[in-house]
Amino acid sequence: MVQPRALLLCLSSLALVVAFVVVSRMADANGGDLPPEIRLQGFVRAEEGRLHLVVRIPLVLLQGLDLPKWGPGYLQLAGIEEQLKAAAAAAARDIVLFEGGRPLAPIRSETQISLPSDRSFDGYATALSHVQGPHLPVDTKVFWNQGYFDAHIEYPVRSRTDFALHLKISPGLGQRIKLRVQFLPMSGPSLIYELSGGAGRISLDPRWYEVAWIFARRGFSDVFVVDRLVFLVCLVAPFRQFWSLLMVVMALTGMQAVTSIADAVGAAPEVRWLPMLFDSCLGAAVVLLAVENVVAPNLRRRWFVAAVVGALGGFGLGHLWAEQRQFAGAHRLVSLASFNLGVAVGEVAALLVVVVVLRLLFAHVLGARLGVIIVSAILGHMGWHWTLDGAHGLRHATSAGVWTAPTVAVAWWLLMGLLVGAAAWFLPERFDTPADPVWPHAARIE
Repeated sequence: MVQPRALLLCLSSLALVVAFVVVSRMADANGGDLPPEIRLQGFVRAEEGRLHLVVRIPLVLLQGLDLPKWGPGYLQLAGIEEQLKAAAAAAARDIVLFEGGRPLAPIRSETQISLPSDRSFDGYATALSHVQGPHLPVDTKVFWNQGYFDAHIEYPVRSRTDFALHLKISPGLGQRIKLRVQFLPMSGPSLIYELSGGAGRISLDPRWYEVAWIFARRGFSDVFVVDRLVFLVCLVAPFRQFWSLLMVVMALTGMQAVTSIADAVGAAPEVRWLPMLFDSCLGAAVVLLAVENVVAPNLRRRWFVAAVVGALGGFGLGHLWAEQRQFAGAHRLVSLASFNLGVAVGEVAALLVVVVVLRLLFAHVLGARLGVIIVSAILGHMGWHWTLDGAHGLRHATSAGVWTAPTVAVAWWLLMGLLVGAAAWFLPERFDTPADPVWPHAARIE
C-alpha cells in the first residue's frame, strides 16, 4: 500500500511541476519577457481629404506575428512584405483614429524595417521620407527584438480638425506602452501628447468646451480622495450650521485655487519636499481638529486651519493639473479655470454628502456627542500616522539641504493663507453661533 501511494504522490508532483513550467512559458509568451517600458513614436498629419499616421513600433512588440527569421534570430528581410502588411493592419487596430466620433479605416499603408541606430523619427518629414524610401538590403542583420517597425498609414477624411486617437492596449501590457504622438493640423501649431495604456480616447485638437468638460470633471473627482475627505469630515463633524460651514469650505477652496494657479503658471517654485510637507501638515491638522472636536470646537479656528491647509494643498492640485495639461490643446487658460471650478463644485458636493451622512449617523446610530467622539478618535488616529509618515518623508527630502529662495517663495504663499485665516476673527458674531450645537456653548469657548 505504501508503494502505490508514493508512486501516486510522485506522479502528482511531476504533473504540478509540468503545469507550472507550461503556465510560466505561456506568461512569457504573453508579455512576461517584455521590457518594463516600451516607447512608441508617431505623427498624425492632417491634409485636405487625407489623414496620415506615421508610427514607429519596437520590433519586440511584433513577436506574436512570428516574423520569418534565420540564424540566431535575425529577421529574414527577403519575402517579409506580407508579414509587414499584417503588422501595419495590427498597428491600425491598436492605434485607432477617429473623425467626428467615427473610427477611420485605412486605405493604404507603407512599411519599413529600421535599425536601432536610425534617427529619422526626429521629425515628421524625415520619418515619412524614411518610410517611403528604399528598404534595407536583404542581407542586413536585424535581430528580431532590437530594431523598429515603421509604418505610414493613410486614411480618407472629410473634416479638417475633428480628429481623435485611442491607444488600445491589451490588459497584459498595462502601463508598459508609452506613445509619444505629435499632431500636425492643417493650420495652427502642432500639439504633442504622451499617452499610456488606459488613457482612453483623446481629442487631437479639442474645442474649448471639450477642454472645459474634461478638466472640470477631473477637478471634481480629485476632491474625493481619502485624505481630503478625512480632513473635511474632521472639519465639519461637530457643527450643524450649513452656511457657516460652506463659508469655511469656500475659504479652503479659494486658497487652493490661488496657490494651484500660481503653481500651474510657474509663479510658485518647484520644491520637491513640498508634497511631504503637505502630507505632514494635513495629518497634523486632522489630529488638531479631532482633539478640538472633543474639547471645544470653534468655527473661527476652522476657518484659519482651512485657509492654511488650502494654501499648501493648492500646490498639489497645481501638479495634478500640470499632469493633464497636454490634453488642453490650445486652451490652457480654459483648462485651468475649469479645473478649479470643478474643484470648487466638488468641495461643495463633498460638504453636502458629509453633512447628510453625519446627521444620519448621529441621529439614528451613535448620537451626536458619542458620534463626534468616535469619529474624531478614528480619524485622529489616521491623521497621526499621516503626520509621522509625512515627517519621515520630509526629513529624507530635506536631508541634502533646503534652498533659501524656494523656501522664502513658499513662505510668502503661506503668509497669504495665514492672513486669510486671520480674517475669520473679523466675521460677524453669528458666524459661529450654533443653531443646533453638539456641545452647548462650545463655539464660544476660546
